[in-house]
Amino acid sequence: MSADAQAPVSAAANDTLLVVDGHSLAFRAFFALPVENFSTSEGQATNAVWGFASMLSQVITAEQPTRLGVAFDVKGGTFRNTMLPQYKGTREAAPEELLTQLPLIQRMLKALGVTYIEKPGFEGDDIIATLATMGDKAGYHTLVLSGDRDAFQLVDDNVTVLYPGHHFKDLKHMTPQSIVDKYKVTPAQYPDLAALRGETADNIPGVPGVGDGFAAKWINQYGSLEGICEHADEIGGKKGEALRANIDQVKLNRKVNALVRDVDLGISLDDLGFGAVDTKQVDELFKELEFGVRTKSRVLKTFNAGSTVAASTTTSTSADDTGTESDDAALQIPDAVVIESAQQFHDWIATHQTSVNVPDNIADFKASDYSESADRSITCGAAVAHAWTLHAWGSARPGRATSQAVAIAAGDSAAIVNTANIELNSQLVQELQEFLDSQHGRIIVHGYKELLHILNQLGLNMDLPMFDTKLAGYISQPDFHADDLQQAAEHFLDLHFDQAEQPTQGTLDFDEEQPEEHPDEQRMRDLAVIRSLALTLSPVLDSRKQYWLMRAIELPVSQVLYGMEHLGAKVDLSRLTDMRDQFAADARFAQEEAWKHAGSEINLQSPKQLQKVLFEDMGLKPTKRTKSGSYTTNASALQDLYIKSVDNERANGFLGALLRHRETNKLKQIVQTLIDSVNPIDVRIHTTFEQTVAATGRLSSVDPNLQNIPNRNAAGREIRGVFVPGEGYEALMSCDYSQVELRIMADLSGDEALIEAFRSGADFHKYVASMVYKLPVEQITSDQRSHVKAMSYGLAYGLSTFGLAQQLKIAPREAEALKNRYFDTFGKVHDYLESLVSSAREQGYTETMFGRRRYFPALRSTNRVARDAAERAALNAPIQGSAADIMKIAMIRADQALKDAHVRSRIILQIHDELVVEIAPGEAEQVTELVKNAMEHAVNFAVPLDVSCGIGADWQLAAH
Repeated sequence: MSADAQAPVSAAANDTLLVVDGHSLAFRAFFALPVENFSTSEGQATNAVWGFASMLSQVITAEQPTRLGVAFDVKGGTFRNTMLPQYKGTREAAPEELLTQLPLIQRMLKALGVTYIEKPGFEGDDIIATLATMGDKAGYHTLVLSGDRDAFQLVDDNVTVLYPGHHFKDLKHMTPQSIVDKYKVTPAQYPDLAALRGETADNIPGVPGVGDGFAAKWINQYGSLEGICEHADEIGGKKGEALRANIDQVKLNRKVNALVRDVDLGISLDDLGFGAVDTKQVDELFKELEFGVRTKSRVLKTFNAGSTVAASTTTSTSADDTGTESDDAALQIPDAVVIESAQQFHDWIATHQTSVNVPDNIADFKASDYSESADRSITCGAAVAHAWTLHAWGSARPGRATSQAVAIAAGDSAAIVNTANIELNSQLVQELQEFLDSQHGRIIVHGYKELLHILNQLGLNMDLPMFDTKLAGYISQPDFHADDLQQAAEHFLDLHFDQAEQPTQGTLDFDEEQPEEHPDEQRMRDLAVIRSLALTLSPVLDSRKQYWLMRAIELPVSQVLYGMEHLGAKVDLSRLTDMRDQFAADARFAQEEAWKHAGSEINLQSPKQLQKVLFEDMGLKPTKRTKSGSYTTNASALQDLYIKSVDNERANGFLGALLRHRETNKLKQIVQTLIDSVNPIDVRIHTTFEQTVAATGRLSSVDPNLQNIPNRNAAGREIRGVFVPGEGYEALMSCDYSQVELRIMADLSGDEALIEAFRSGADFHKYVASMVYKLPVEQITSDQRSHVKAMSYGLAYGLSTFGLAQQLKIAPREAEALKNRYFDTFGKVHDYLESLVSSAREQGYTETMFGRRRYFPALRSTNRVARDAAERAALNAPIQGSAADIMKIAMIRADQALKDAHVRSRIILQIHDELVVEIAPGEAEQVTELVKNAMEHAVNFAVPLDVSCGIGADWQLAAH
């Protein structure tokens, strides 16, 4: 049947046909959302399905189509592969996690009453072209949703392509004028331009050196590709030569990229109505995919609206009809009372005190026992529903925090204090402090550490709250990280709020001006979101007995970290500047050396130029290819080449200089970042410790990242020397755990031989090596010691046999043999590690000594690579997570010990397994004992924890 025969309907004036490129939208959804955050308990990825439904709903809501069709490609080649055998031949296979979701997307469309179309022998693009042509001829305003530029040839006065921008919501409406503005050709001429330019994504070669600009110039000069070919002899220069040499290819390209507009689809536009939703099928599918109620209701609302729209195309629909109802309706947003005096605040608190009912055992909970026998059964239960909700707005940047407002909610009312100009010694501030002092254990917050920074700007402080929704989200789903409250609402509550975009300078807006939302309205919504998050996440923590983890470890650590961030770490700025300049000079010298050996001033950062010098000019054997087809020039590959090129003086000299340049340039950048981060007021660096990012429970730091300061080479260690004691302090102390992961592995596995190795008092790695190789300790070589050391840590970190072989630069069979010998010696370690994976596969998660969980849906994934990675992570998580918990407990205990002793010395940094303490005059001996004792007795092990401490005039000199 021809397209003409398929289009018996004629459209009303406001009828719109939406044609969707199904594969394009599915790919977009898949790569926009992290698959690890969208998987069922059985390991089925769902990110593409969820994203597809959400994105399509957005477009339907915005564009109000009355007809809808979705086109998909089918397996197997098309007529284009016959014409051009290499067509799309370079495309990588779609990820397995995406392929398994395409049938689910089609099931969803069917359940939602949406027609989807596939046609063997044709691409989805041809189906799209045919549907668009049908709609055009029937008088519909036709929209084509596609990320494929080939669709631009369909554009005319009635057909618009919706082309996604960087963010999907930024859909570009590609009209005839848009095509001309962008490409300087008409839509009808666009295929000619594409034929000349070629299409890398489809493996269609164009004319070498000819891009959109030259192609458009020729088309405008000669009218069309046909005209260009007729006058090819008249076009001079290298580009004219290239055109003549590739003219047959260009003509073929034009045939290949022409979309077929009359595919026999066996349907008419009457078949593209939508909205006849099969609620039962949707229920079954969404339950199978483990989607939330909010997702289902939002999708159903959008697609049910389709039947309303389709049934009466001439009647406009309300916001409710189109599914654009605000998500505010799902929240209990409190009424705001603006507080302007101490008495008004006092009266408001007194009035609403009766609606707060948190039992004393929850409000006053203080953990002192962290042993396995500790009672971890405390729950927050119904108390969350009867607590205060507190939030503050401003900047929480350490050392430079600001405050805008503070609000407290109870029941359906909230008191808001605008704090930008509040006097620090005012009666109102005193009332606020009295409230915080008496009620902190009955308060819900979102981001306790950040809250403390903002409160501090008002001269306020607050002891441990009852519940922190930011920490609760992290504990419940450690692999998900929300950057802000809105992302937390989207992920945990399935709430989505439109962000009002601010117009940029110079923008002319002819639309009717929309009223701006008052800041207090947004703040009330934030309070409602925090309360809703608490109600949603508290039952999760209670069911897993993880409320104790929040109250006993995470919240107290937030308090300690706030103190460290607020204090910052003093640096010697002149020394730091001199170091930056020296590293810059060293980098320049290394660059000059590299240029001398290369014979030209190449860009040492350019992989392309490095490949030419190394593999063409110097004749070195190429390294492994990357996915893009080029040869890798990463640090590991260059190091291998450097070792292997010892007999090639020129290459060896070049590589040595290149590696030195990379290293010194990296050090220069680290030092520059530190300089940029120095607070000019106190000449201290106030890093931000990230508590909710690393899935294992480890802390990290940003702005600047202090964990990336190298500690394995002299130049890197020198950077630590710029950290010095501040005014009124005489030294820095560094205390760090020795082999903490291995001690945890010994304790958790109960392996007597490994435990004995720690208790022996000998060099641990030599002792273990002597047991593995069955040789006396004094006969163990440095290589044997380093191999066994790598083996021990490799097991604790989930390192594969192949990874171990690469690290030690030995054959995989040798690494396998070493692993077998190790397990022959430490059998219980083998059994313990095996049990971790099998238990995780059965339960879906691993757990640390303190109840911190990490879930691994990919253990049941159909993708082998993802499954193997999940197995390695499942090995790693309990040991790494327990190490993280122990360090956090050590920080809590050390901080409390220093406060109880009333000393001035204070903890200023936590890096990896190390605490750095600023020592006040005369306190060195006492503080060393306090901190060392707190760290060594954080937990009681079969193997004692070992802590080394050193004191010096700077951080480097404090090393031990």
